Amino acid sequence: MELGWNTYRGFWGKGVANEAAAAVLNYAFEVRREQKVRALISSGNESSRRVAERIGMSYETETELYGKVINSYMRERR
Repeated sequence: MELGWNTYRGFWGKGVANEAAAAVLNYAFEVRREQKVRALISSGNESSRRVAERIGMSYETETELYGKVINSYMRERR
């Protein structure tokens, strides 16, 4: 399962991505019973990296997707 977020610039810095990502992550674990959830974040996207870390995701690996460097963050169900 992959989790992603995208917010309009006018909502940046207001906690919208944090709150929404946390709610969806909780849904994935508690309702769907997923064992792992990943977020693929473009290298250099510090805002999304911070969101991932705030919701308990950890850096897993660097990979390439369509010729672009992507960092994979992951969290396992507790």
